[in-house]
Amino acid sequence: MEEYMKKRYGVASVLAAAALVASAVVGAPANAAGRTIVVWADEQRGPQLQKLIDGNTTIAPGYTIQVKFFSALDALQSAWDKSSAAGGPDVLTGPASMAAAGGKSGKLARIILDSATRKDTPSSAVAAMSYKGNVYGVALDVDTTAFLWNKSLFGSTAPATFGDMVDYYKTNKSAKGLTGGICAFEGTWGSQAVLTALGGGAWGYKGSNAQFDNVLLNSSTFKSNVSKYLLDGSKSNGFFQWDGCGDAFKAGKIPFAITGAWNFDGITKAGVSYGIGATPGLTKGTYGAQWVNYSGAYVTSYAKTHGVDLGARKLVVDWFASKTGQLAMSNLSKRPPASISATSAVTDAQTLAVGRAAATGTPQISPALDDKTGGSNWYDVLGSVYTDVFTKGKDLDSTLNAAAAILKKNFAAYAASL
Repeated sequence: MEEYMKKRYGVASVLAAAALVASAVVGAPANAAGRTIVVWADEQRGPQLQKLIDGNTTIAPGYTIQVKFFSALDALQSAWDKSSAAGGPDVLTGPASMAAAGGKSGKLARIILDSATRKDTPSSAVAAMSYKGNVYGVALDVDTTAFLWNKSLFGSTAPATFGDMVDYYKTNKSAKGLTGGICAFEGTWGSQAVLTALGGGAWGYKGSNAQFDNVLLNSSTFKSNVSKYLLDGSKSNGFFQWDGCGDAFKAGKIPFAITGAWNFDGITKAGVSYGIGATPGLTKGTYGAQWVNYSGAYVTSYAKTHGVDLGARKLVVDWFASKTGQLAMSNLSKRPPASISATSAVTDAQTLAVGRAAATGTPQISPALDDKTGGSNWYDVLGSVYTDVFTKGKDLDSTLNAAAAILKKNFAAYAASL
């Protein structure tokens, strides 16, 4: 599952296993000893959950809820992969990719969604939380990125086209000390919007159906546009930055960025005035298509061993999936909620902007992206392409063709498994 961390953070990091732990008693009766529900979360969602739990007597009446949050998502994933009933969680929160892996391993418990909850949940969200027809979690929110532009640099109106962004960068690079044009905070995952804006990406679509035999990474259109907008001869023109560039955007040295709501607070605290939208495409009114996925909450099989299975299920199905719970989480995270009713009730401007950007996105089919039949998965292949083309100045045509050959094997293997 480390591929998910690459898609969120650009490169997988080795982080300390130590976690921050906080707990709160939620309407617990005097005899509630042994009725503690342990929830695991990452460094973003953990503190948010703690704020919601503190003093709230309606989330899981009769139980103590302990939130254990880790230093980063990859630390959470590593701990979950190594967990057992002896010290594992009762409820797990994290990316949708956990559903299939946990369902396959038996570490997650099946859950039943009542008719009202299922009706209030988009079919794509139910599918994301399922494995072989069984549901293993509830979707909490939409996990995606959006396009940001620095209003103090570019102005209050978003650039109309990709070319407008490149022109601005080239014109103002020296005068304003710009170190890049656009920063994909989340590296290979976040850069999907740039690839698709230029006619590339993983696979094509026919209507709403993914065409896994149509790899776009080495299409003639994409090659031509990369050469035109991102290269100066055989070398990078400096516009596209895909790793370790977040601080430069916060410092006003890069005017455009692609990132998710989890970074908004840090950008705001850095004093950046920014707008939120969809990544501009080659012509006005067209946009790049970032990956759109879901984050979820899961009941683990450990909850039954710990004697809190009923409470864990009530927490996940009755609260996390509810309109009240989803709006409460969204108000803190600024991510669009997953449920239909909660989505219609959102009023926060940033959350609405991310939701509008998500409408231009494409479904993230993680098993296909994670497949390594060809030798490397999508994220590693893309990372190598970026290094070879933009850092080492290797031949674009042959690099993309070699990468596409690997991806064709991966995607064909995934398609054959359906």
